[in-house]
Amino acid sequence: MLVPKSDFLHFSDDLVMLATGGQPPLLRVHREMFDRFAADKARGMAGYEAHQAIARAAKQKLSSLTGLPPSSHALIGNASEGISRVVSSFEWRVGDNVVVANKDYASGRFALQRLRAFGVEVRVIEAKGWYIDPHDLLAACDNNTRLMYLSHVTSLTGQRFDIAKIAAALPAGTTFLVDASHSMGVIPVDARLADFTVSSGYKFLCGTHTGILAWNQEKQPTFEPLGVGWHGAASDPRADDFTLYPDARRAELGNPNYLDVYLLNASLQYLLNVGIRQISNHIRSLADGLYESLSDLGLVLVTPDNANERAANIAFAYHDPATLVREAAGENILLWGGEGRVRASLHLFNDQFDVDRYVLWLKRHLELP
Repeated sequence: MLVPKSDFLHFSDDLVMLATGGQPPLLRVHREMFDRFAADKARGMAGYEAHQAIARAAKQKLSSLTGLPPSSHALIGNASEGISRVVSSFEWRVGDNVVVANKDYASGRFALQRLRAFGVEVRVIEAKGWYIDPHDLLAACDNNTRLMYLSHVTSLTGQRFDIAKIAAALPAGTTFLVDASHSMGVIPVDARLADFTVSSGYKFLCGTHTGILAWNQEKQPTFEPLGVGWHGAASDPRADDFTLYPDARRAELGNPNYLDVYLLNASLQYLLNVGIRQISNHIRSLADGLYESLSDLGLVLVTPDNANERAANIAFAYHDPATLVREAAGENILLWGGEGRVRASLHLFNDQFDVDRYVLWLKRHLELP
């Protein structure tokens, strides 16, 4: 492992945490952040200014992860909110179309499918079994494609996409909305490749239930979300109107949950201290070994066999995921299950012992040869 389990709260040595794609434990340093937030909260206006300073610090750290300026980041409620902020910013017209895969995340699919009410053609691309073929996504795009939504790494199977290649092949004028909830914090994410990038904060970023929206103003200079609040705009003294702030703050309706921001800021510092490249290399080795071991057991892997199309999630098809996840938890092995598959997610606190214990338990429990 890259870091000791003792760095995390309620994380015993005999616990095999493979549920990070759902949510991992909090860091011990977060206890200090709870106290710091509480102390600042009791300081009145000075404490409120301290909250804002922490938010700016978090955006500075996010910049180190995404490659975009700190001002390009908005701190919002969740990744799904970010998707809706982006979708709402378009003036949709009859004849427009959008592209999404049927095996991609529900919030992306639902937000785009909602556009049918506005006369937009929603092109939902069927996966080939469990596999989303990027060529099929691109083939569905044309000059009327206004937006494509795609997870960098899918929550369902762990399939990883080459964002650079897809971005380069999209038709001119197509907005590229990337969901990095299953990649940010565990593998490199270059948000300069997309127009917009969203991420949850409670998965591989090791924070709480909050969200991030990154707006690439160089690729997409226009972004006017339908929802507007005092935190994202200023009153126009010349008229009974308002002016959106020139940066990603325009996506923040009001105060972010500053307690979440304190925790996120600490998580980001922790991950950056270790190094995203180091984390990525670490989980790549573990994930490759886990994939091979599960394949040797004869399980039906739904994660691609091409190592370049994988990240931290390795999943296999199973007829009763909920029961298997519950039975594994009884042995102190935490997994994630649903939608016909069981998923293991690796992070910086995992090691080969965790992988071996998981594989051995599966072999015995499922009575595999």
